[in-house]
Amino acid sequence: MTSQTFPLEPAPITGVAKITTTRHCWMQCRFCDFNHFTPVLFDTKITSCLPLADAESRLATMPTSIGLIKIRGGLSFREPFTYFRSLVRAVADGFNGPIQAFSPIEVNQWHRVEQRPVRELLAELKWAGATRLGPGGSEILVQSWRDRLSPYRIESAAWENLAQLGWETGLPPSAMILAGKWLSAADIKSHLRILAANSWHHIEVKVFRAVALQPELEPMHILALCRLVSETRETLNDTPIYVNEPPGGLSHDARILLTQAGADGFYTTLEAIEP
Repeated sequence: MTSQTFPLEPAPITGVAKITTTRHCWMQCRFCDFNHFTPVLFDTKITSCLPLADAESRLATMPTSIGLIKIRGGLSFREPFTYFRSLVRAVADGFNGPIQAFSPIEVNQWHRVEQRPVRELLAELKWAGATRLGPGGSEILVQSWRDRLSPYRIESAAWENLAQLGWETGLPPSAMILAGKWLSAADIKSHLRILAANSWHHIEVKVFRAVALQPELEPMHILALCRLVSETRETLNDTPIYVNEPPGGLSHDARILLTQAGADGFYTTLEAIEP
């Protein structure tokens, strides 16, 4: 009889700084806290974008334990692509680590609004200092999820094609797998099959949180989350898997269980720079 050895320590934990460019977005995804649509009334008040000077001053006092910067933002018709490119450049000037900048959703927005080739936009993000694309939008790859959560996002095939273009310009794409009690086993398998048909820098396991519009979006029990990570590992083989820790973090024991299930690391937010 052989005994199974469990890890005494969890996989590495990466401290993350999240930079939000703008919190308003016309897409109204039902799980997102950027759930502000483009106003039709001229006097509707919406928070402005993050000033570059504010971002630079906050970066100067950022904890040294930060190992990854994620830059995100809602979809706006007000800020040009040059604003987002300049912010990436400002971040890169003060940080030597990896910068995960935006996602295929934002790139598609710039492509449509400014009528510029996708490859050109990706190349400019790379020039500015971005090192990879974020996973935003990969929750739409199963049609039932898209219909329910993000009906106004681009079609799944378009998202996949745009994400994979990142490899050609030196911005490897990432994708996510959702974690929530409302997800069916069949949908999860379908989602993983779609991911397995492409190539990814890494996979992020994102734990949903309940919001006012979707109170049933509760996170999974830790054992169900372990099964999800294990199934992701079996399907995607050697692709790195990182668990995005929910607000409040995970316990040491939970991290050990998820490491045993196949997680290669954990992302925990240490700093949030917002407008």
